[in-house]
Amino acid sequence: MCGICGIYNTQSREPVSPQLIEQMTHLIVHRGPDDTGFYLDGPVGLGFARLSIIDLSGGHQPMCNETGDVWIVFNGEIWNYKSLRQELTEKGHQFRSNSDTETIIHAYEEYGVDCVTHLHGMFGFAIWDSPHSRLFLARDRAGKKPLYYTRIPGGFVFASEIKSLLCHPAVRREPDIQALADFLSVRYVPAPATLFANIYKILPGHWLLYENGHIREQCYWDFAFGKIERRSEQEYLQGIRQHIQYAVEERMMADVPVGAMLSGGVDSSIVTGIMSKLTNQKVKTFSVGFDHPAYSELPYAKLVADYFGTEHYELVVKGSDLTQYWPLLTWHRDEPVSEPSDLGVYLVSKLAREHVKVVLSGEGADELFAGYPKYVVDWIADYYRILPTPLREQVITPLVGRLPYSMRKVTMAARTLSQPAPQRWMNWFGIFNSALKDQLLSTQVKENINLDSSRIFRSRLEKNPQRDDLSSMLYLDTKIWLPDNLLMKADKMTMAASLESRIPLLDYKLIEYAASIPSDAKIKSLKTKYLLKRAFGDFLPKPILTRKKMGFNVPTGIWFRGEQRELIMRLLLCERLRSRGYFNDAFIAQMMWDHLEGRTNYQAQLFTLASLELWFRVFIDSPRLEIPQGSVEALLDAEQEPVAKL
Repeated sequence: MCGICGIYNTQSREPVSPQLIEQMTHLIVHRGPDDTGFYLDGPVGLGFARLSIIDLSGGHQPMCNETGDVWIVFNGEIWNYKSLRQELTEKGHQFRSNSDTETIIHAYEEYGVDCVTHLHGMFGFAIWDSPHSRLFLARDRAGKKPLYYTRIPGGFVFASEIKSLLCHPAVRREPDIQALADFLSVRYVPAPATLFANIYKILPGHWLLYENGHIREQCYWDFAFGKIERRSEQEYLQGIRQHIQYAVEERMMADVPVGAMLSGGVDSSIVTGIMSKLTNQKVKTFSVGFDHPAYSELPYAKLVADYFGTEHYELVVKGSDLTQYWPLLTWHRDEPVSEPSDLGVYLVSKLAREHVKVVLSGEGADELFAGYPKYVVDWIADYYRILPTPLREQVITPLVGRLPYSMRKVTMAARTLSQPAPQRWMNWFGIFNSALKDQLLSTQVKENINLDSSRIFRSRLEKNPQRDDLSSMLYLDTKIWLPDNLLMKADKMTMAASLESRIPLLDYKLIEYAASIPSDAKIKSLKTKYLLKRAFGDFLPKPILTRKKMGFNVPTGIWFRGEQRELIMRLLLCERLRSRGYFNDAFIAQMMWDHLEGRTNYQAQLFTLASLELWFRVFIDSPRLEIPQGSVEALLDAEQEPVAKL
């Protein structure tokens, strides 16, 4: 895994500064501490930081073709590079290394922009085609690897991480207010936007061509929950097992040790179990828990580790760790830390990096096989709406309103049932729903944005309609929630520790296969992930199959009421935040008071706002672009800001 960056001064033709490319590369050297490389040719500059995984002695980048006029910087892995190499060799291409990187160059020479359709892997890459004076960028189908770009006067800049773009003196560090409002709704910024104005993500499954000062972007892969061909349940189970087995086997390809992230859930346990069957050596597994037992999955992870005989390592995260690492996590995320689970992923990645360079993890199965409780609730929404309106409005709704706060998840689920699908999905995603966001944002902000973040989901479905509501929800989760949040977290937090993460359950062939399975086969008897659990029912320990889904929850609500009480107050009741003019200060203070006194649980809202404030301080307020040193307290103490009283 690696970090890439580049500049093309297409109109000015000004030579790229070697110092600037080196600085851009230096800021992402954590992605590739083993080697760096640069290519400069007048108005074009490419930078590369390498984490050596395959062809350790070769594979230096930037890499060129035989004639030296096509150059590439590549972040990722290509699983089918050996078969593709053979195909290209038969067509007359000559190879000088054993790396998958060189395969991409020759595939581009042979197939042009269609080369991406021949690549099976995870990747973000850029190719400088000197004979045609064009820059070609592409991102993998599922969006496992990030790739950002921006236009500058007379040119174009790209990088694996936003901080690298911000090095360029022509790139301004300004927030995108519409993206900020969307972030408050869903905890991340849906692509192609970022929280920085005029900086964009290349969408998953898309390529971008920059030529003659113009950008052309095109989708080369998508999937749909379209027509289905009914099969027996046994055929589905066999197909799921075969696809996952092959995907895991492919991703064990490496010239360095490979381990596994083990949460103790079904998905990571399947990956760990298959890995243990494919090697004669003990698989190294890594798990993270929290200092409140109700939030820790470590006992389940240990159960799986013992069951498959792995070499197991684990750690426990404390509230003080959040204080210590929050600014650093913000720096590595490039955007606000959307979920506190970033902390656990980062720390367990640091632990894993002490033993291996590559890990496999279990993201993706919930979105393919309906693993979240929200899918069950949404599944019964159609039946709920059949009930007579008086029964729903005069009997059920008042009863729901009387439920105790401890049953808030049941309350939220019940209230979403009668809403149209896009609004239901927003409620499941949402941190600040429409009512909360209306109270939170200042009048000036609301006058200049679209408050309806569900427009993002509707527009995706208008372009690619699905066969039913559940399929639509699964599609949106796979196309938006996964790449813009979970996969971004996986990439940024593992790369911060110079660790490569591979995600077999998001193999694109498995995605396509899962989309062909009818919805009524995925949820049965109100059970989530029914088929996946059945497919591996005789493979995993029974307690793992029958345990209640926990998710990667972090006890921030408890920390905020206890040891982090002063910290959260100093972040959200400070003059710096008020002076930005984005929020209703009185409403933030009321949320804070209600949470600290235990009247309600605003832990997600408070964490989101605090993360946003830290992002402003790290990326917008700071006159210099540098990695934060020290804890949140150190940052606040250095600024000595007054805090308003509740």
